[in-house]
Amino acid sequence: MRLLNVRTLSAAAAVAAAGVLVPAGTAAAMPDPPGDSWDHTFTAPGVTVYVEEYGDRISVCDSAANGSSAQVNVWADGGWRYKAVASGGFGSCVTHSASEGGAYNLPEGAFIELYYKGVSTGYATRSTYVNDH
Repeated sequence: MRLLNVRTLSAAAAVAAAGVLVPAGTAAAMPDPPGDSWDHTFTAPGVTVYVEEYGDRISVCDSAANGSSAQVNVWADGGWRYKAVASGGFGSCVTHSASEGGAYNLPEGAFIELYYKGVSTGYATRSTYVNDH
């Protein structure tokens, strides 16, 4: 009986050690893109969009290994501004900000619309916010 308990304990220890070495599940958490804070986070299948109002920072990240690039179209006060595409595959992000000037410098107090998707089929998801309020 003592031999059986030693074998059982040894097998249990081996399984526990293997569990430490093998991560649970196959999904990986999407890290936030660089930045100190995000005012808004929007998600849809295959895409996460982060917004920091001050500095007009908008980041689009590919959150699914599905063969499609994540993208966001940015509109300000009813006019189209720009499109950003995270084309590097799962885990890649693209960030634009007011410091780039032009279309990336969104007007203060403007009604911002984001149309984003992370799958090649279907319609984009729409989210809105008021910039620098």
